[in-house]
Amino acid sequence: MHRKQEGEKDIEREEKNGTISDGELKKRGRRRRRRRIIFWGLLMIPVLIFGIRYLLSDELEVTFHHLYSRKMACGETVRVVVLSDLHNREFGPDNEDLAAVIASLKPDLIAVVGDMVNGDDENLDVILTLCDKLVKIGPVYYSPGNHENNLLYEKGSPLENLLLEKGVHVLVNRAEAVTIRKTPFLIGSLTTAPDGYEEYGAVFFDEYEKSRDFKLLLAHYPSLYYEALADGDIDLGICGHYHGGQVRLPFMGGLYHGDTGFFPKYNGGMYVLPNSTIFVSRGLGGHSGLPRINNRPELAVIDINGRQETEIP
Repeated sequence: MHRKQEGEKDIEREEKNGTISDGELKKRGRRRRRRRIIFWGLLMIPVLIFGIRYLLSDELEVTFHHLYSRKMACGETVRVVVLSDLHNREFGPDNEDLAAVIASLKPDLIAVVGDMVNGDDENLDVILTLCDKLVKIGPVYYSPGNHENNLLYEKGSPLENLLLEKGVHVLVNRAEAVTIRKTPFLIGSLTTAPDGYEEYGAVFFDEYEKSRDFKLLLAHYPSLYYEALADGDIDLGICGHYHGGQVRLPFMGGLYHGDTGFFPKYNGGMYVLPNSTIFVSRGLGGHSGLPRINNRPELAVIDINGRQETEIP
């Protein structure tokens, strides 16, 4: 080490005194640049590996959200756990890990907003096994998405009846009234796409929004809120479908969905509309085979509060 330091000092003296040729100076400069490149290259390898693993992480993420409502009984909080777009994915054998996380969150109700299955796969084992677990945790309200609708109406699947037999509240363009923590709720569902709203959903919704109960509307398609429900009187709408835009860009949100093209308007999180608040889940899985980038599978928790200042338990 001492010899190396002395050698470096000799080189510096030679460069300073001009006793070294220009050619040798250039060679030594190139060697220094190579050493710097190698050093920074080796340093960047673990950074790149960590960054790629983070961006492509497929680990379940639990997100927490709050909504204050004057309709809630004073001092009460109703916890809703949201599942969407599972697409037959499993977190642990038979989704045991997913169910365990949901149980630990102690929900008052579980809202399922569609595409838990794949429309081109008639095997229902994944969703039926999961629902066996969910109904033991809390009441489950299920609004079918486009993949369920494909199975139900194109292929004649018995999915709806099988879910009902397990105690799941399957809502197809209808609503059920229930009291949760002293607060009357009207839990409704719109299962139609925007282009079918006038024919299949408008009559139901026109009557639904007249209610003075807390209106919790499950609607798989966020695009319903672009026009048809933009001014609708809803306390909380919950959607899925866009998979968070598949790729999440910092400060910009979801990148793309086939229904809307680039930058879907409502692609993940809470949005305040003129007469309602909607939450759009990023979903738990995918069907396209493309990786989710910077977009971990989301299990969302929404606490509906009768007080404005709250803390996450």
